[in-house]
Formats: sequence, structure tokens, C-alpha cells
Amino acid sequence: MIEAALAALDTEERRNELAEFYAEHKNALYAFALSRTHNREKAEDAVQEAFLRIAKYPERFFALPVHKRMSYTVIVTGNVIRDLLSGNAQCAELSDDDFNNIADGALSVEDKAIGNIAAKQLKAFIMRMPVAQREAIILKIVHEMTTAEIAASLNISEPTARKRVSNAYRTIEKFLNGG
Repeated sequence: MIEAALAALDTEERRNELAEFYAEHKNALYAFALSRTHNREKAEDAVQEAFLRIAKYPERFFALPVHKRMSYTVIVTGNVIRDLLSGNAQCAELSDDDFNNIADGALSVEDKAIGNIAAKQLKAFIMRMPVAQREAIILKIVHEMTTAEIAASLNISEPTARKRVSNAYRTIEKFLNGG
């Protein structure tokens, strides 16, 4: 099925790049999908569908720095899993690299210098956020996506994407203010 995703791409260079990415990361993505679905067929379907979605919006994937592509693909795969399981699965994971990118953008210099917010506590808090908010904020901050791009990646409307990002910011703000 990766062939279908590759065929959707417009250049040979992009086809080769996505094929290499798939070959390098397919086992890790499959393991991730299997850990969420507990079903081999659904896990395989999820990974394949994730690559089809990536091929549907290739500009976003190929515009990302190489080191951010895996976390983006995990989010897309998690989204597919949630669709497959009718919204009952938790999906997006936040790697230490993702967290560092979020923390760098979300905390002021003063907060970092004074140490008011422990990085581990903030990461743990973000991982406990509702899945919809967590995915939206990771796509917004780490992957620097626009509302339209977030909506397309999550298969939701733009107003819904805007609301999820807004709610995520409010949730984090309450945490940072001790609430």
C-alpha cells in the first residue's frame, strides 16, 4: 500500500525520500500502532493510511525539518488509529525533542532562569492533557502549523482546530499560573 502513497507524489525525489523514510521508520510506527490497537491488521492499516494522508498533503511533510518528521508521522498515525477505533484510543506521544521545542517557545527566559516550572512537570502535564488539545498544541508549537494545516492533518474543521489550540493554550496557562 505504500506504493499508492508514493504514486500520489508529484516528483521522483519526493517518492524516493518518502520511501526511504518509510523503510527506516515503518517498524517503529507499526510498533506504536500495535501498542494502541492491539490488533496486527489494524496496526498495519493505520500505518499505511498514515502514509496515504501524508502523501495527500505532501507540502507539510516535506517542509518539516528532517528531525521533526517522525513526531509528525506519529501524530498522523495516532489520528488514523483514533479514527479506526472510533475515538477511543489515546494517540499522540510527546518525545523529549518535541517537549524541548514546546518548552523553548512556551516559557519565558525568566521562567527558565528562575526555574519556576520544572520541565518534567510541564511535560507530564502536557501528556495528561486531553488528546485533542495535546495533538493540536504539538502541531501548532512544534510543527509550526497554521490552523488550516492543523485542521487538514486532524481531519477536522478550521473552527474546531482553532478551538482546540485555544483550549490547549488556556489549559497550559492555568497550569503555569498554579491553577
